Amino acid sequence: MDNHKYKSTASELGIIWSQYLNDSLSRCILRYFLHHVDDENIRDVLNYALQLAEAHLGKLIQFFNQEGLPIPIGFTDEDVKVDAPRLFTDTYMIVYIQVMTIHGMTRYAGAVSSSHREDYIKYLIECTNETMELYSRATKVMLAKGIVTKPPVLNNQHKIDFVKKQNFLTGWFGNRRPINAVEISGTYLNLQKTMAKMVMELGFAQVAQSKEVREYMVRARKVCQKHFDILSTMLKEDNLHVPKILETEVTDSTVSPFSDKLMLFHISTLLSSAIGYYGEALSVSQRRDLAAGYARMIGEMGMLAEDGANLLIDNGWMEQPPAATDHNGLTNK
Repeated sequence: MDNHKYKSTASELGIIWSQYLNDSLSRCILRYFLHHVDDENIRDVLNYALQLAEAHLGKLIQFFNQEGLPIPIGFTDEDVKVDAPRLFTDTYMIVYIQVMTIHGMTRYAGAVSSSHREDYIKYLIECTNETMELYSRATKVMLAKGIVTKPPVLNNQHKIDFVKKQNFLTGWFGNRRPINAVEISGTYLNLQKTMAKMVMELGFAQVAQSKEVREYMVRARKVCQKHFDILSTMLKEDNLHVPKILETEVTDSTVSPFSDKLMLFHISTLLSSAIGYYGEALSVSQRRDLAAGYARMIGEMGMLAEDGANLLIDNGWMEQPPAATDHNGLTNK
């Protein structure tokens, strides 16, 4: 098939448009991190991540040019001051990379299933493999330095069995069964991602120029702290550990390295992504109380993410994706 003669679908345009914004944002953050990082092993991982982001941007520009579409503005050198004082420690930088690769692997895998053009599919598979390699490198460094907190280990004897009673689903009344391995997996992943957001929100609230953006960061951190506590309780009730909170990895700098636009977009999109991760964990939670907890957090996160989007719109910072033709509007015009 000649891909140049095959017009991209709306799904494919949405994929490359979203990736351009995300990779242009990553480029800004990684350039700033590399200006300050001290640890050589972490520097190597950051360098690899920056190489990937810049290579992706170059390929995405080719795709837009093939379609005769304007290249999104995304985020540019105007959105970052690489020589601003250090806001995060080396430890948080590598944690940030690992958590962002989790987002990347999820998005790329989903994007492949929404693509039909051979060149898009090939490109997205390459992105998936590269992101898995980045995750592997980041995790290896974190393990070597004792930064990573592994999920709980189950030390009891296990045997093959089948559920025989309805109280397996019990959550509010009666004797609740212990949380199982499938439920632990979803809970722990969401704890890690929530912790990473809390640290970022703390730092961004400290340096944001706009009062509205500062207040939004403070509010977002409070909601994430509440959700961290809810998720932690799911594990602590069965004497299982939770990830370390890394809020001490934020420095005392009050000079912003990033534009308010970049910081607000980053946090609001991460909050939106959390809705999907909560939904996935809910779908495999077989205890009613756990499912109800996720349902409640999804609602709270949805309202918070919407308020972030409204704030982006109010400031003229939300770039509009390619959209379907407004035939009614054209008719009225």
